[in-house]
Amino acid sequence: MYVIENTANGRYYRKLGAETHQYTDIGHATPFGKWKKAKQKADILHAAISPIGEQINFEVKQHKFYVLKNQNDKGYMNQVLWNAPKEEAKMFASEEDAKREANDLATAMARVGVELSFKVEEI
Repeated sequence: MYVIENTANGRYYRKLGAETHQYTDIGHATPFGKWKKAKQKADILHAAISPIGEQINFEVKQHKFYVLKNQNDKGYMNQVLWNAPKEEAKMFASEEDAKREANDLATAMARVGVELSFKVEEI
């Protein structure tokens, strides 16, 4: 996966809507599956800012993201489901964050009598 870094402040591009975005930490960055698509977006961002005199560059960086695979249903965890397709899975910027979330979810579900476990998978 690839992300776009704003080299002026070390923050990462996050798409909010069709024409809106913000710069945030790596955990909330918008990931791109292909380098070429990320590079095209970085070039568009640079072209939009350059005319107003800002000396900001955007750099495409490769970054590992992680998802939680439900070991019972063989689906993936997202904001709503425990068995979502992989394309809709909630992504974590670090393996530690994914492991922490998996543990927290398993503990919470065990309190209500539901056995649920997740495996951290790199994408």
